[in-house]
Amino acid sequence: MIRQPLRRLSHPKAMNIYTTSILAAGLTVASCDDAVFCTEEFRSVGFTWTGTEMPERATVVNSRTGDTIRLLSGPYEQFVPIVDDGSMSQLSFEGDSLNVKVYNTQDSLIATAWYVVGKDECHIIFKSGPEFLP
Repeated sequence: MIRQPLRRLSHPKAMNIYTTSILAAGLTVASCDDAVFCTEEFRSVGFTWTGTEMPERATVVNSRTGDTIRLLSGPYEQFVPIVDDGSMSQLSFEGDSLNVKVYNTQDSLIATAWYVVGKDECHIIFKSGPEFLP
């Protein structure tokens, strides 16, 4: 006896299962378009200090919320970060204005600047602000 697999698919129940499986696979593939794949880099935004003495500290306040932004990263050589990927929950997708104040070891204000930083699903996004201070 010769088997005819196509004849079995022509049975209404077999066709229904086959069609449902194809539709489910198609929906699964279509839903992958919304998937977000992030890089493993850790981004930070800040400035390069051009003065002779490195600042003691910098404070960053989000003007939209009034909250002070806390950083996961610290200064490295002459680069002073003001916001990093660890602060994403404090930023909007559109971008927030950040008021930066820089202080010396005597706690005197030595520089101020404004930055605009937003985010996407994965990282912070620099929009504007000075690259060098003072």
